[in-house]
Amino acid sequence: MILAGIAAYTSFDEGTRATHSSSKPYYLGNGEAVDAAVIRTLAALATTMALVYCHKRGRKFTPANPDESFIGNVLLMMGLVEKGTQKPNRKMEHCFERLWILNADHGMTNSTAAFLSAASTLTDPLSCSIAAVASAYGPLHGAAVEMAYKEFEKVGTVENVPKLIEDVKAKKFRLFGYGHRIYKVVDPRGKLVRQLIDEYHEDVQQNPFLKVALEIDRVAGEDPYFTSRNLKANADLYGCFLYTAL
Repeated sequence: MILAGIAAYTSFDEGTRATHSSSKPYYLGNGEAVDAAVIRTLAALATTMALVYCHKRGRKFTPANPDESFIGNVLLMMGLVEKGTQKPNRKMEHCFERLWILNADHGMTNSTAAFLSAASTLTDPLSCSIAAVASAYGPLHGAAVEMAYKEFEKVGTVENVPKLIEDVKAKKFRLFGYGHRIYKVVDPRGKLVRQLIDEYHEDVQQNPFLKVALEIDRVAGEDPYFTSRNLKANADLYGCFLYTAL
């Protein structure tokens, strides 16, 4: 739905039309047009995410407020506001500010590379975003968070964790949220994510699957199969609990 929404924006975007209606690269050497296109792209991404969220949950879409922050407006459009007000939930906003900065500082990811690869053809940034979202949708990238969470749901209780670990060792399925292609030690993002979980513990503790995740981390952290391969919990394992709790 997000891919379809962004694609719909491209059909009306002035920069996209200009890029694909002329043999001359529209954005090359045109800094002002690039800046405006980046702002339009961020606005389209935020609005599309909010529209999809509201549609799936039967919520009323709320127009953005130019006096709010980018993240604040994402929450506002989703209807995630302070009780009795039309202001975005500040607790969520503060948490997501730190999470999003953490992800931005994380460096080059597959979806970032996909965006830049598309951009190298001198296409428009909205089209580049479609490439990035399509990349992030894969289970070995952004969708790993969702896959990990679905796994916790299947396990259900901490008593079932040893069986899960044995099945993983038997290569019956992959343990999402564990291991990382780059980090062969502890995922450095995990420290901040755990701090945020402690900070928002009242919200997070309401999720019964957090205990499952913690038990998976404890058991796998002591098992030679995982320790010999330097497989440790990554930020996806715990990050999903902050998003779902808030």
